[in-house]
Amino acid sequence: MLTIRAAHWPQDEAVLSALDTSFVTRLIYKPVRDEFSFALIQKTVDPPLRKRYELPFADPLERHSWDYTAIAEENGELAGFAAAQYAAWNRRAIIWHLYVVPAARQKGVGTKLLSTLDTYAGSVGARCLWLETQNVNYPAIQFYRRSGFQFCGFDESLYDPESSADQEVALFFVRPIAPRAR
Repeated sequence: MLTIRAAHWPQDEAVLSALDTSFVTRLIYKPVRDEFSFALIQKTVDPPLRKRYELPFADPLERHSWDYTAIAEENGELAGFAAAQYAAWNRRAIIWHLYVVPAARQKGVGTKLLSTLDTYAGSVGARCLWLETQNVNYPAIQFYRRSGFQFCGFDESLYDPESSADQEVALFFVRPIAPRAR
């Protein structure tokens, strides 16, 4: 049985530090641009790309910026994690983290976590959910697109080339929040 609950700090640090954030893909998106337009071109990579995200859970300053956190558990085992922050100046809920452990992928865990993020965003009056992911995270991009997110831009200079993979580019996605009934 899948359950979603709030994360509790520092009690959940040990559980979350073991969260497997890795993915493997044979496909990536390559941004192509000219002076006033851009497109994402699907590209095959061989050998497959393997990536694991470093987790900031032990950093209290990082956690302090999150207004909402959720842990997904399947039969008492960690299945996923989500964190978001509300930006009042433009009324958007920023998804900082959304991870599903490999064994729980394609089983609705990400969709359920996204649903809780929607509920949170609606409760604070957000007009949209907004997120950033990398052009190399093809599985996440496909999940977000199936979930109604639209590609809205990219930043070729967000990542420091000395600390990130070659040609990693930040991609931005947005999805409107349905107005809440009053």
